Amino acid sequence: MIKVHCFVSCVCEAIKRHHEADHRPFYFGVWDADFAVTEDYQLRYHADSVSHDFFKNWYETLYGIDIVEWFDQTKSKHDNIQAFLQLIEHKPQDRNVMVMLDLSRIPSRENKFHEPEFPHYVMIEKTDDPDKWMMYDPDFRWEGVLPKNEVLYAIESPIAQGGFYFDAGGIKPASDEAVHAYFGTCLKEHQNPFTEAIKSIIEAYSTGDMQGKREQLSDALHQIPVLTIRKYAYEHAFAFFSNALNISEDQFERWCDEIEELIQGFRALHFHSIKYARTGSEKILADLYARVDQQHKREYAIKQSLLTCFREWEQQSSTIKEYAG
Repeated sequence: MIKVHCFVSCVCEAIKRHHEADHRPFYFGVWDADFAVTEDYQLRYHADSVSHDFFKNWYETLYGIDIVEWFDQTKSKHDNIQAFLQLIEHKPQDRNVMVMLDLSRIPSRENKFHEPEFPHYVMIEKTDDPDKWMMYDPDFRWEGVLPKNEVLYAIESPIAQGGFYFDAGGIKPASDEAVHAYFGTCLKEHQNPFTEAIKSIIEAYSTGDMQGKREQLSDALHQIPVLTIRKYAYEHAFAFFSNALNISEDQFERWCDEIEELIQGFRALHFHSIKYARTGSEKILADLYARVDQQHKREYAIKQSLLTCFREWEQQSSTIKEYAG
C-alpha cells in the first residue's frame, strides 16, 4: 500500500512503535480526507485551502500528542528553513520533525505518479555525517540516507510550504470513547465527496462553464490516481473492527476485494475521462456518468458494511454503552 496520505502516515509511524497504541483508527479520517477543486475545475490533492487541522486536533484527542506547526506562513522560505535546521540540530530523541518537500526534485526517489511538482511530507533526522540526512517516508515505506543539499533543494521548492513536529514519548492508547467519536465524525454515510467532485468536473467540461475546453479534462482529473489510493484507508478500519469482533479472515478478504474494486473503478473512470477529453464522444460521456453512478454504489456499500461493524463494536464495548448512557 502506497500514498495513502503522507501527513497521516508520518504521524502514524510513531504510534506503530508504541506497543499498546493502535494506529488503525486514525485512518478513519483518510478515505474522505480534504482535497480541492480549483476555480477552473482542477482536482488537486494539495492546495492552500487544504488544512491538516482536522488531523492535528484528533491526533491529540485520540493519542494525547500535540502536533506543533513550526512552518510559519508569514515568514520567508529562508527563515523557515533556518528554523527547520535548528529543529534538526537540537532534536530530542523522541521528537519527530516533519517537513514538506517537492519529491520530484530528488532524482533518487521514484515519482510514482509522474507529477511535475510533488509536495510530500517526510521526516528528517541528522546523521553522523554532517553532509547527509536520514529521511523517513512512511507513506511510500521508504527510508534512507540522502545528501543534505539534495533534501534542502527539495525543501526550497516554492510548492513546499509546510512543516510540523511532535514529541512521541507521551503517546497513549486511544480510548473507545474517542474512537467512537472520531468514527462518527469521519464516516459520511450519505455522501461521497471524491466521486461527487469528479462528477462536477466532468459536467463542467462537457456541458458547463469549461465546455469549450473539453480537451483539458484529462489535465483537470490528472490527480485521480493520487487521491484514489486514500480509499485503502477502509482496509485499516475493517482490520481494526475485524480484530475487535473476531471476524473471519475470509470475510475481511471479501471486504478488501470490494475496496480493490472501488479503487480499480476510479482508475477505469480516469482512463475513460481521458478518452472523452480526446474524442468528445457522447457515448463515452454516457459511459462516464454510468461509471460515476457505479462508484457511488460501490462506496456506499463499503460504508454500510463498515457501519454495521461499527455498530457491533459499539454494542460490544461496555465503556461506550456507559458513555452513551
